[in-house]
Amino acid sequence: MLNVSFSKNIGNFLLDVSFKVDSEILVLFGPSGSGKSLTLRIISGLVKPDKGCIKLNNASFFDSANGANLPINKRGVGYVLQDYALFPHMTVFENIAYGIKKGSKQEANKNIAELQKFLRLEGTDGLYPHQLSGGQKQRVAIARAIASKPAVLLLDEPLAALDYPVRSKIRNDLIAIHKRYRIPTIVVTHDIEEAFVLGEKIAVIEEGRIEQIGSRDAVFYKPATRKVARLLAVKNIFDGVVRKVSSKDLTANIESDGFSITVNSKDNFKIGDNIEFCIRPEDIKIEKAKGERQRAKDNKENIISARVFDIQEKGPTHTVFAGISDDDYTFQINLTNSPYRNLKLKKDKKIKISLPRELVWVIS
Repeated sequence: MLNVSFSKNIGNFLLDVSFKVDSEILVLFGPSGSGKSLTLRIISGLVKPDKGCIKLNNASFFDSANGANLPINKRGVGYVLQDYALFPHMTVFENIAYGIKKGSKQEANKNIAELQKFLRLEGTDGLYPHQLSGGQKQRVAIARAIASKPAVLLLDEPLAALDYPVRSKIRNDLIAIHKRYRIPTIVVTHDIEEAFVLGEKIAVIEEGRIEQIGSRDAVFYKPATRKVARLLAVKNIFDGVVRKVSSKDLTANIESDGFSITVNSKDNFKIGDNIEFCIRPEDIKIEKAKGERQRAKDNKENIISARVFDIQEKGPTHTVFAGISDDDYTFQINLTNSPYRNLKLKKDKKIKISLPRELVWVIS
């Protein structure tokens, strides 16, 4: 278990974070300048925090209370950077072997061979970094970090410089590596898809503070604040007023700007309460006429009349902007291509949209 709790003041920026990482992948997600990379640099020992404590199990990396500050080379941290940081004058084999400090040469060679096979680097032993593709360079950097058998693995935007198909493959490599070695791992990224695919646990950071930390589903689908919802591209975030509360089925009727919906209520709402609620764009449905009546009947789908305001094609998906008034759109809806084609949508078409009750999240 890696326990992290420290603060660091650099000019007008204060980084003040606390979190724990077990044998899992924690994704540190946030915009540029939020303190993600600085957090990794402090954990690794490259930067000294002002105060706090960093512990791995019973070993202290840093503790301002007793003056402990373990040197970088004694922390047992594997560190992978966005720009690979390979030694240009060393071969692939030499780069991977560089971090190995313990064991016999025979054991080291066996370990390297296994990593090369595992990361699809067989046959590259004698090549130099300039002879490798971007994906190969990053896999060599990962192999070098793993070869030293680290106690903690830190990856700083490891896929940002790679093309999408290569990123997808290396994401799978990282998941496979973690399943095999079960090392406490922290991945820094500002890419939502990457965060969702890799993160068993996600910590959302902005302006030097952890805004929310929890399981992938808890953070993505149950944002703690409007700020977290915005950072995670929830898009459909609304203000509302409680108009009716039912203690029988634990629901509340919420009136927002131009529409009203029923939400699950477990927070003792009172009539007149001001609340915020949200739903992800991929969770809003556009109803076909046949399904609409049944869904409306059981009152779990929140059927709303709207008009197609605009449509944006995004390769494998389409974003439909649907409005209640003529002035602006109210909802963003993400559809994959197949249902989009079946619905035969076009601008100004009148539609019925569904906000499933179980997918609407009340923020506060």
